[in-house]
Amino acid sequence: MSNIFENINTICFTGPRPAKLYGYTKKEEYQKIVDHVKEVIRGFAKFGIKNYITGGAQGFDQLAFWAVNSLKKEYDIQNIVYIPFHGQERLWKKTGMFGQKDYQKMLALADQVINVSEARNLDMTKEKAEINAMLIRNEMMVDSSQMVIGFFPFSKDYKKEKGGTASCLRYADRKIHICQIDPKTFEIQMVYCKGDEIS
Repeated sequence: MSNIFENINTICFTGPRPAKLYGYTKKEEYQKIVDHVKEVIRGFAKFGIKNYITGGAQGFDQLAFWAVNSLKKEYDIQNIVYIPFHGQERLWKKTGMFGQKDYQKMLALADQVINVSEARNLDMTKEKAEINAMLIRNEMMVDSSQMVIGFFPFSKDYKKEKGGTASCLRYADRKIHICQIDPKTFEIQMVYCKGDEIS
């Protein structure tokens, strides 16, 4: 197993928005998620995995960012954010959990911020351009990584479910390793990718 991790230098994250978690007020519940994700990251950081990519969205993306950020004093790791387009936060509340203020603080603390719409020269004037940019953001994160940590229930099949997290995991399937965390139990399930073989 250690040999597999030695070949990994970048991990990305995918997970649900607040509406599918605990809304916008339950800080204690969200802190539990951050604490569990920190332990998962700590396990990988011990193998020397240095780069961690999040997507900047409200919910699990931001929780994962703060989990990585809190471990920077312990490990030589990079906290990277791939934003789909400039101004994705414009409809969010200015303050409070997952608000604009915390988002701007997150971008300021990030070691690197990649604007996907600019990197891919996307035409943001087209219909559904923002949704498309979010999907491309997920694909770029996976393409830049050797593993994805997905906050997704074991009771559901991401190959059949709708939604951004399931879509991201489907894209990652058979391309990179998947570390799936069950949101209720915090149990971990690994799906290793060896070329075209999954174990």
